[in-house]
Amino acid sequence: MKFGHFCLPTYFADVDGSVGEFMRRFVDLLVESEGLGFDSLWANEHHFDAYGGIIPSPPILLSALAQRTKRARLGTSIIVLPLHNPIEVAEQMAMIDLMSDGRVELGLGRGFVAFDYDRFGIAVESGQERMREGLEIILKAWSGEPFSHRGKYFNFEKLEVWPRPQQRPHPPVWISCSQTPSSFEWSGQKGYSILTVAYRGVEPLIKLNKIYRDAWAAAGHPANQYRTAAHYQVVLAENGKEARDICSQALKRYVGATTHTLDRTRADVAYVSSPERQRISEELPDIDKMVAECRVVAGTPSEAVSLLTRAHEMMGFNQVDCTFYFGGLPYAAAQRSLRLFATEVMPKLRGIG
Repeated sequence: MKFGHFCLPTYFADVDGSVGEFMRRFVDLLVESEGLGFDSLWANEHHFDAYGGIIPSPPILLSALAQRTKRARLGTSIIVLPLHNPIEVAEQMAMIDLMSDGRVELGLGRGFVAFDYDRFGIAVESGQERMREGLEIILKAWSGEPFSHRGKYFNFEKLEVWPRPQQRPHPPVWISCSQTPSSFEWSGQKGYSILTVAYRGVEPLIKLNKIYRDAWAAAGHPANQYRTAAHYQVVLAENGKEARDICSQALKRYVGATTHTLDRTRADVAYVSSPERQRISEELPDIDKMVAECRVVAGTPSEAVSLLTRAHEMMGFNQVDCTFYFGGLPYAAAQRSLRLFATEVMPKLRGIG
């Protein structure tokens, strides 16, 4: 079992201070996690929102981490590739791979925020095709050789991209998969790792992860070398009820922070009104139910060990990516969760997977 520290920060001025202060604190927290034994650090892309919007560019965050860490892998979870020129992504991530001595993990997806597509002038319906074509171009660019490409969205003629990454043939590729069976199947066929989110529900992921593993095996990839990661929000304390109470409030603020991500289909909706956000946050399932369903980790360290062991047995993941600093949590509370997880949870789960 591997462990990642995942960063999707939600900013609240009343508790987080200035944006600059908040940003420097969550970078410090990511850096600290390397010393605590985390295997990887992950940055998530969002735009135009207090919900994740202070990281519109994961490569910039990872370049900072490359200079302050020595061992941890540095991943994008995810770059919303359809919103970018794939050549620029190839160049930027190759630079980080070189600066970090070959520690990059490339996580990509099409994203789900129609508002972002609309503001960037890109048809949301084209997202899946653009993502797959863009990845094809990145891998060609990383070959270090001149290449040509003629596709539906991009055309390049005898282009040689500098620099090329240190890892050969290229950094590992991860694909964000949440609900679409064909995405799990395609990722397995291609031999890519997958990034999933337990928050939406574990039961569907049991079948979807099996589709991925079956496709991996059918394509002839090395047995048991696939990688699947499950993302969790984590709040720990010596007292389980205290942790669940803190997590419940943080989740409500976390969901309420979004203005654009709640509507996945209509790009013409400029924002979701405050009353609507409040209604949605109030409809969150109670925290005890979410913990019982293995959708969020909130409790004592021993309860976290039991929950993640059970979730692993159901879903078959071999990496856990944890978010500790979210939803207006005080920095001290996030840091406590991080340290408890590293010292009392990770050692007991290392041997499974």
